[in-house]
Amino acid sequence: MGLTRRQFLQRGAVAAAAITAPHPLLRAMFGTASAEAAPPSDAVIVVIQLEGGNDGLNTLIPIDNAGSVAQRTLYDAARPTLGVPVANLLATEIDPDPVKGTRLALHPSMTSLKTLYGNGHVAVVTGVGYPNQSLSHFRSEDIWFSANPAAPSSTGWFGRYLDSAFTPSDLVSVDVNETLSPIFVCQHCNVLTVRRLADFVLPDDPLYPDLAAKKAALDAMYAIEADPMETSSVQLEIGTSGDVLLGKIDDYAAVSTNWSSHLDGVGIELSRRLKQVASIIRYDASGPASPIGARFFHVRLGGFDTHTQQGTVTGAQPTRLQRIGDAMKAFYDDMVDLGVAAKVLMMTFSEFGRRVAENGSSGTAGTDHGAASTLFVVGAPVVGGVYGTLPALNDLDGSGNLKFNVDFRQVYATIIDKWLASPGTHVSLLPGAPYTTLGFLA
Repeated sequence: MGLTRRQFLQRGAVAAAAITAPHPLLRAMFGTASAEAAPPSDAVIVVIQLEGGNDGLNTLIPIDNAGSVAQRTLYDAARPTLGVPVANLLATEIDPDPVKGTRLALHPSMTSLKTLYGNGHVAVVTGVGYPNQSLSHFRSEDIWFSANPAAPSSTGWFGRYLDSAFTPSDLVSVDVNETLSPIFVCQHCNVLTVRRLADFVLPDDPLYPDLAAKKAALDAMYAIEADPMETSSVQLEIGTSGDVLLGKIDDYAAVSTNWSSHLDGVGIELSRRLKQVASIIRYDASGPASPIGARFFHVRLGGFDTHTQQGTVTGAQPTRLQRIGDAMKAFYDDMVDLGVAAKVLMMTFSEFGRRVAENGSSGTAGTDHGAASTLFVVGAPVVGGVYGTLPALNDLDGSGNLKFNVDFRQVYATIIDKWLASPGTHVSLLPGAPYTTLGFLA
């Protein structure tokens, strides 16, 4: 009798492999893929989630009143405590607002990212949001995951891409996390979810200590379960997923995370997770006979829900912005050393920004849930610069929030059409499409 889905996911460390296959649509067995075009064979993307709602207005900060709106004066008035002084921003100044002409700077804690920006490898996309912004963490995260503000969705935007371009036997995505991110939820793709590569092993069992014999038995069982002539429905799904996973355990065992990386000196959880990603890329770049083949990754950093003690220098947000910048710079430097920088993109996102006006008093001030924010796309292929426009601080919505001017699905459409697949592919993957793509990729 075949394993149930619940039994399979409870089998020790193998449960770290989160399988997202709610329907038995096994194109590997029943037909060819229906994708409009195959993605570039060497395209890699690392999606970095900033959990909690990153304050965009203290990530990309106005320096002066140049242009059509007195952005700096309005910023100072709204943030008497949290506002970053102009003198502290000069070292991280970047290009001016392409629409308003206001001089802009990254938060002064992001000196590492400023270095990459100066080399032309960072796109700063500001004013990003969606219509009728939800201020709920859970609902807004769901919207960003699914790319569907209109209604809850059963699949993620990246999961739909995986369904369009790969078969269930292609294990090309890794979520370095405790649980599977909804961006990867799909109808029939398989995604590995594992906090550490060392955890992706056949679980030890004192009652059956012979792991080689256990693996052989599982291989035989899943070979039958994965045969559409023998099984169907959920049983066939589990068999196929198990067969794929067992075949990858030995491959991943060969991936070393014990190597000299720029990420080693950063010393934070985000960097540790990014090193897991870098280790997979490094292994495949070395030209092994059995490449891992994973090219799409998700990692996360929490702590951005800064209602209090947000801070201008050492508070919750500045500390995390520094961690992001340092980790992304270190990861980029690793990709350069590995000779694969031209193949790799990083993209950040957060479920929403923060309210323009601060709350609380000096020393405890923070910001409540808001709307439009700023994200980054980083990598050697990026056309660096500022995209969108910092929302006008004299034109807020009824709740005192920034109005978006870049729909977040424009960012996704750009990634899909210009990095993962061919122009126009996003139309079949993103609700409400088509969307105008942005210029941060050629």
